[in-house]
Amino acid sequence: MSKDNKFRTRFTNDSDSIGFTFMKTYSSWHNQIKNCLKTHKITHPQFIVLATLAYQSQFNEEITQVLLAGKTNIDVMTISQILENLEKKEYITRAVSAKDSRAKSITLTQSGFDMANKTVPLVEQIDKQFFAVLGNDQQLFNKMLITLLGK
Repeated sequence: MSKDNKFRTRFTNDSDSIGFTFMKTYSSWHNQIKNCLKTHKITHPQFIVLATLAYQSQFNEEITQVLLAGKTNIDVMTISQILENLEKKEYITRAVSAKDSRAKSITLTQSGFDMANKTVPLVEQIDKQFFAVLGNDQQLFNKMLITLLGK
């Protein structure tokens, strides 16, 4: 029996694969974000949760893990681990929900708000520089991403 060593792809060039190109693009953007946030001793997932908490705290009386999971598209168990680390850093507090004793209500501390307000402009600047190459197509690109998310 002979071994079949042919790579089974329909693409001639790796750049013809939208998934591979998307992954490479994401990795390039993500590395810039990670390197920036590393100087502030915060991971990208922690940043996402902090920024989401800061934003949501403007509108919601109570923020729970389930709400954060829905807003960030991060699974509940991972959100729980991120929150545990943010709590150790004293960026958040967790308490039993007033509405549901099975849920935890999450609140940013002042140092959590300070970290969010320090890092959000840095990440937004990276986004601005990274996506500047799209020029007038940035809004269209964002709409396409939202379409891919199914929203």
